[in-house]
Amino acid sequence: MKIIFPFLLLLLHPPLYSADFSYLKTLLKQAETNLLANDREWRILLHYQAEGNGYVSEVDDPKFFNAPNGKTNPSAELAATLRTFFVAPTQQCKFIARYEWLKQQLAFKASRLAPQPCPRFKEWLNELNPYGLSLIFPAAYLNNPSSMFGHTLLRIDQAKQNEQSRLLAHAINYAANTKEENGVTFAIKGIFGDYPGLFSIMPYYHKVKEYSNLENRDVWEYQLNFTPAEIQRLLKHVWELDKIYFEYYFFDENCAYHLLSLLEVARPSLDLRNKFSAWAIPAETVRAIVAIPGLLKKATFRPANLTKLRHNLDLLSSAEQNWVQKLATGKINAKDSQFTALDITTRIKILETAYDYLHYQHKKTDKTRSRRLRALLVARSKLPSTTSFSPPPVPPRPEHGHRSFRISAGWGRYGEQSYHSLQLRPAYHDLLDSDAGYKQGAQINFLNLNLQHPIGSSDLKLESLKILDIASLSSRDRFFQPLSWKINTGWERRQLDDNKRSLVYNTNGGVGFSYKPIAKALAYGFLEANLDIGGALRHDYAFGLGSSVGMFVDILPNWRLHLYAETQRFVLGHIQSLRDLGLEQRLNLSRNSAIRLQMKRHYFAEEKAISQIELNWQWYF
Repeated sequence: MKIIFPFLLLLLHPPLYSADFSYLKTLLKQAETNLLANDREWRILLHYQAEGNGYVSEVDDPKFFNAPNGKTNPSAELAATLRTFFVAPTQQCKFIARYEWLKQQLAFKASRLAPQPCPRFKEWLNELNPYGLSLIFPAAYLNNPSSMFGHTLLRIDQAKQNEQSRLLAHAINYAANTKEENGVTFAIKGIFGDYPGLFSIMPYYHKVKEYSNLENRDVWEYQLNFTPAEIQRLLKHVWELDKIYFEYYFFDENCAYHLLSLLEVARPSLDLRNKFSAWAIPAETVRAIVAIPGLLKKATFRPANLTKLRHNLDLLSSAEQNWVQKLATGKINAKDSQFTALDITTRIKILETAYDYLHYQHKKTDKTRSRRLRALLVARSKLPSTTSFSPPPVPPRPEHGHRSFRISAGWGRYGEQSYHSLQLRPAYHDLLDSDAGYKQGAQINFLNLNLQHPIGSSDLKLESLKILDIASLSSRDRFFQPLSWKINTGWERRQLDDNKRSLVYNTNGGVGFSYKPIAKALAYGFLEANLDIGGALRHDYAFGLGSSVGMFVDILPNWRLHLYAETQRFVLGHIQSLRDLGLEQRLNLSRNSAIRLQMKRHYFAEEKAISQIELNWQWYF
């Protein structure tokens, strides 16, 4: 009945539609003859992806389809879409991208299928005033599970905009539609597609404020080389997607993946989504886009407020930093005779930095701090407008870093047993990897698999499988005192006694501090908790507390060293004390290859210890 319903409407309204019925049949026949339903552009417009012997649309909202089986049948959806243009001509505006494409392919005759005015769409398009298109990549933000791999969105640029006025442009964003604030709950539901994902358009400055001011995330802006016609085709499709939902999946059908579909709509010759059939890490999608010859016009770095503030503080002498701290804390004011005795250039730098530092701390309403901010602003306004601060240095672009997937192969020895090692890590960066293109001090490893083959044996043993391993080492100084933290969970093989190594499920977490004793080093210390679960343990579990200290040192730009010591005391369940002393080194051979050497002395009982050494070649792809 749903299929023949449009024909019934035609019969019920002969004065309005009877003259067009034969033309509809002509168009349906022409579309079938030309195999339009098999055309790549039609499949892109409906978000079809091959599955088995057919196709399935990635759109999950039934409102997006005109045929009851339109989600899985491109031919039925094309025919139903043509019918709806005759039955309800206003649907030309609702599905304007489809209408324009079918009109082009079938050469609609205006006398037999009159084009409908779309004033709301024209008003919307005029407000956007599209001229260019930019891909936006905010850096990873570990404190939000939805953004710990970074994020991507698109910006609609207008003509004659500069780097500042582009803040007034509009941005297209795809995200899970949820108010969930619990990070663990969001991550779990996001993995299994329990949230609807929606496209939205908002002023770009709202996103910059969120990323740069609130979350202190640096932003990369990539101006792309799309024609006005391509940008309009993309926006017509975005119009069709208004309030249309997809099932949001954290690792594959996420923000980065669905933006690729918009770029394919704009330019159907692009084949981007098929490169990310398993998972879509935002940085990798950026890499795929800018690698297309001629697509990238220009890349611009927009540093976060915190990045600029740290840079400016580094440019000040120790004495000047003292003035900043005194002014920001209110120990002195800008009218103090000792301060006014300083030369004008120095006062300008100190006042600007003190204001920015106090503003950075101004998270909540505080009348005292507000008065202090105003006093600093007034004092600064009385001095010349020039400033001597240089902009922060531009770091390597995200696509210039190593690839996310890593495979490692090598040789090792544990006690008296030698073995071959094979490790796989789908995503995406650890603290010993090169920081180029990544956030310094941030680690995210996902599904890190470690297999060992003892030499002389036919066995292949699972040494560890870390489901998730996150660490954030944020260095502290006199102006900033962030906490460092880490959490990891998964299976690992544990030395329980002299002759027994067993696989247990371990969850470890800790909080602590990180410092930079010298420019090329990062030292840390953690207080930690451990929970092991496994049948080989007494009482099937072990709970303990412990600590770890260590330091990363960059000996050379491509050579990093990590020295560490760890201790754990399991006091419940399986009672045991563990201590590790270790040294790791990574030497980059190229951007996507490295050699890693690990040496460790493992103490598993009183005066009982065993040594391990492992050498691996690592390839990132």
